[in-house]
Amino acid sequence: MRTQSLRQFANRYIKLDRQGKYLYRKHRAYVIRKMIDDLFVIRQVPPSWQALQSEQIHKLVRYWKKQNINPVTIMRYMTIIRRFLQMNDCSVADIDNQSLELSRPKTRKKRKKTIPPDIWKSLHDPIARVIMGLQTEFGLTFKEAILIKPHIQVREGSLWITRDIAFNSTDRSIPIRTESQKAVLNLFNWLTKQYGNLLQLKSYEEIRIIWRSALAKHCLSSSKSWRYLYAKQMYAYLLPNYGNYKICWLIRDEMGIKSLNTLWLYLKN
Repeated sequence: MRTQSLRQFANRYIKLDRQGKYLYRKHRAYVIRKMIDDLFVIRQVPPSWQALQSEQIHKLVRYWKKQNINPVTIMRYMTIIRRFLQMNDCSVADIDNQSLELSRPKTRKKRKKTIPPDIWKSLHDPIARVIMGLQTEFGLTFKEAILIKPHIQVREGSLWITRDIAFNSTDRSIPIRTESQKAVLNLFNWLTKQYGNLLQLKSYEEIRIIWRSALAKHCLSSSKSWRYLYAKQMYAYLLPNYGNYKICWLIRDEMGIKSLNTLWLYLKN
């Protein structure tokens, strides 16, 4: 009988309250009716809306929490309920979000995974290691890394990327400055016997499978280009000896980058 009385009162209010768009009015009606139904379920139905107690609202919210209703959803329910009670002169104290222990869950900031430039050393398969090393230590693209040939492109103090394999069809030269670069080339020469390229060892499909498998073990994307690491580490390496403008010019020239914005994205990746 109490439930029926509450419903009748609520229905009259719902019909009279024309504020807001149709869908919002429909949602308000749903929330008020849900409130009545759930008060009945937990046996907390008041004799009238004016007799509704704070404790009954608290028990209702605890019930919703047990039903695994999202706290944000409950907070939205309570906004509608508080408005309904206020509009009908039903004064209920201590039903604000803080009193009901409702708060928005703090969104955890996703930690950006830091990839060290020498990540290539942690890859066990030699083909994957060479591909990653050529990207991170020389700024090559994946395609350039599998097409490069030691007897043509590897020179005394530099790597010469010829236009026939360059991603932008333009020759470029990359100086060999560090021991890590030499280590990558030594592994590359050993793997290819200083003659052929990686495509002469395995088919393109096999290389892609090896590449995906190696990176998956480190939770890294096989579709991403890792040559941005070359830009980052080379910028830090050259900074003690050159100014910002000179460094950016050198790195863009060595990586075949025309746009300064692209280099900026690489440095901030």
